[in-house]
Amino acid sequence: MSFNPALGHELLHERFVSSLSKQKLHHAWLLYGMKGIGKATEAMAMAALYLCEDRGAGGQACGNCHACCMLRAGSHPDFITVERLEKKRDITVDQIREVLSFLSLSGMESERRVVLLNDAETMNIQAANALLKGLEEPTSGSLLLVVCHDLMRLPATIRSRCMLGHCAPLGDAHMNSVLAEMDFTDATRTLAVEIAGGRPGHVASLQDSTVADGLLRWRALLKDVQRADVGELQGWLEAHLNLIPHDLIVDVVLQEAGANLPDINEFSAREALLKTMWSVAAWPRDVVRHSLRAAPALMALLLELRALLKGKVAV
Repeated sequence: MSFNPALGHELLHERFVSSLSKQKLHHAWLLYGMKGIGKATEAMAMAALYLCEDRGAGGQACGNCHACCMLRAGSHPDFITVERLEKKRDITVDQIREVLSFLSLSGMESERRVVLLNDAETMNIQAANALLKGLEEPTSGSLLLVVCHDLMRLPATIRSRCMLGHCAPLGDAHMNSVLAEMDFTDATRTLAVEIAGGRPGHVASLQDSTVADGLLRWRALLKDVQRADVGELQGWLEAHLNLIPHDLIVDVVLQEAGANLPDINEFSAREALLKTMWSVAAWPRDVVRHSLRAAPALMALLLELRALLKGKVAV
C-alpha cells in the first residue's frame, strides 16, 4: 500500500499538510468529485500522514514507523474505514453510530483517531442526522475524512461543517502516468483511454482479462447499435452482467450510441435519443434504488435505442 499523495490532487494535499503543520487542522475534511479519480487514495494519504510517528519533510507518511506498518497491514487500532455494505442501498445509522463511538474513544497508539467514510452520499437521512451531531461536537484528536461522489446529495448542514476539497478528473499527463502503470493489453489500453474520462480508478478493473475481454466483446456487439442482434445482446448480458462493473457497460453503450448523434438533425428525434441515453446512464443507480432486475431493465433501454436510431419510434 502506497501512502503517496494521489496524482492530480497535490494542491489539496498541500492544504492538508499546511493545516497539520500549523496545528490548525480541521476535524472533518470532505473530498468530493467524480468517482474513480483518486479521492479515496488521497484520503488514505492524509490518514497515513496524520497517524505517522515520523513525518518527513516531503509532506507524506514515512512508511516505515510502527504506525505506518500497522496501517499498511490493515491492523492500526486507531483507523477504520466505513462504506456502504455490499448489496445495501444506504450507509445506515448504525454504521454512523459506530463511527461516532470510535471517534469518541481515546486512541490506543496515540491521541489520534481517524475514520475514512467512503460513499458518503449514500447515507440515509437517519445516518446523515447522526453524523451531523458528531460534526457539531468533535472530540479532541479525531479526524473524519469523508469521500463523496455526488456532493449535492449530502445535506447542506453537513457540507458546511467540513473543510471542502474538490477533486477534479486527471489531466492527460497524470492519466498517462497512471495508465502506464496498469497491466493492459494494447486493445484494452485503447478502450481504457476512450472511456476513462480522467478517472483511472474507473477503468482499473480492465486489468482483469475476463472483464477486459467481455467489455471488448460488448463494444463489438454495439458497434452498429441499430443493427445489433437482440439475441446476442441478451446472451451477453446473461453471461457478463454479474462480472463486469455496470458503469463500464453503460460507458460502452453511450459511446456507441453517441457516435450516431451527428447524423441526427431532426430536433425531436435527437431529443428523444438523448433522453434515452440519459436513462441508460442512470441505469446502474436505478437498479440499486428501485430494486430493478438489471438485465431486463437495460435490455428495454437498448431496444428503445435501436428503434430510435432506426427512426421507428414516434417522437
